[in-house]
Amino acid sequence: KDMQKPETLLVAIEMGLEVGLPPMQAIQNIAVINGRPGLWGDAVPGLVRGSGKQEWYKQEKIGKPGADDYGYRVTSKRKGDPNLVETTFTVADAKRAGLWGKSGPWTFYPDRMLLNRARAFNARDNFPDVLKGLRTAEEIMDVAFEVVDSKPLEDGEKTARLADKL
Repeated sequence: KDMQKPETLLVAIEMGLEVGLPPMQAIQNIAVINGRPGLWGDAVPGLVRGSGKQEWYKQEKIGKPGADDYGYRVTSKRKGDPNLVETTFTVADAKRAGLWGKSGPWTFYPDRMLLNRARAFNARDNFPDVLKGLRTAEEIMDVAFEVVDSKPLEDGEKTARLADKL
């Protein structure tokens, strides 16, 4: 639905080429939200693994299901770097960010959303050169569609507030 405007397709294809995705893969794996491209969650590990820069990767559930400490830990190692990078994302993190119980994917697929957030943070921390500064589409949507105030904002004010959050 979102890929009906030529300018949206162009942004997705161009960004896809920047990160190594052929045009059709870019259209399938990049969302353009308010003019900003973002990778769908499953594209992130695919790009990192496909880059050849990842030596080691592990994802695991942590905590007790139903508790605030429940979530995912993602650990990765970059080739040539002796350090492991570990990130977590838990129910407590999702609650703090105002995501837990939010209508949409957070209520339909909460486990997947926790995993995708942990993956994305890990990839952005350990492989920023692969992602070229892209965030996941889910992250962009969570910020872009957040209610900032109860009063309507002027367009310039909306843009400024959104820019501050990104």
